[in-house]
Amino acid sequence: TTAPASSLKLRYLSTPVLSTATSTVSGVKIGWGKVTGADGYYVYRKTRFGNFQRIATVKGKTSFLDSSAKKGTTYYYTVIAYKGTMLSSYDKDGIKVKDKY
Repeated sequence: TTAPASSLKLRYLSTPVLSTATSTVSGVKIGWGKVTGADGYYVYRKTRFGNFQRIATVKGKTSFLDSSAKKGTTYYYTVIAYKGTMLSSYDKDGIKVKDKY
């Protein structure tokens, strides 16, 4: 038997909201708001004319330090929340920061 429609719950993950992007001596640090129910986050980076590439998987925190960022390069970062195989949407513009160090 199948469950009545009234007992079905639509499950989804909210889109992570990017809150900070700072150039530090150690690299570029980005931060975002916690997404309820997420197991973790995928961090993506691109340059102005490039495509987003996944650079990290983060669990248990809502920040990431990109120590591979190159001085003088402007990057765009975005984050996708995940729970198992379910993925959130993402900010298609990302958050922009220039690595100064």
